Amino acid sequence: MKKILFFVLMCCTLVSCDYEVDGARLKTIRITVKASDWQYTQQDASDQFNNNYFYFGVNMPEITEKVFDYGEVKAYAVFDRSSLTYARKHLLPYVLHVEEPTNIGEWLYFTETYDFTYGIGWAEFNFRTSDFAYEDNVNINPPAMDFDIVITYPQEF
Repeated sequence: MKKILFFVLMCCTLVSCDYEVDGARLKTIRITVKASDWQYTQQDASDQFNNNYFYFGVNMPEITEKVFDYGEVKAYAVFDRSSLTYARKHLLPYVLHVEEPTNIGEWLYFTETYDFTYGIGWAEFNFRTSDFAYEDNVNINPPAMDFDIVITYPQEF
């Protein structure tokens, strides 16, 4: 088990690399989402308060029907990738409880949720906050984010 964990962690640090571990092939794909790349689900003013969220979709030909049915796909939010001290990954979904001071000396409390969904040939990252402040202020946008997608290809039958 330690051997597999070591190889998985090693794969996660490389850009789109294939490895074979005990007959299973792993591939890690790095995805960078710029702040301006996030899309918002609100289509028009009539659905302003419909539990909207931000998303970023990506084509993933690596997720084949065989991978979808018999393999495994995991995604991680990556923070401070270039820092030896602070680099960390969180398996998605990742929920972060946040407290922020306001400019009038009060505090805001909310939760940020990063999520991931995929299908054959595609993947999508989602971001939402529990206070839905972006529904009242369209200038609020998620920050740039780094993600890793790790695919475990199924072994031959």
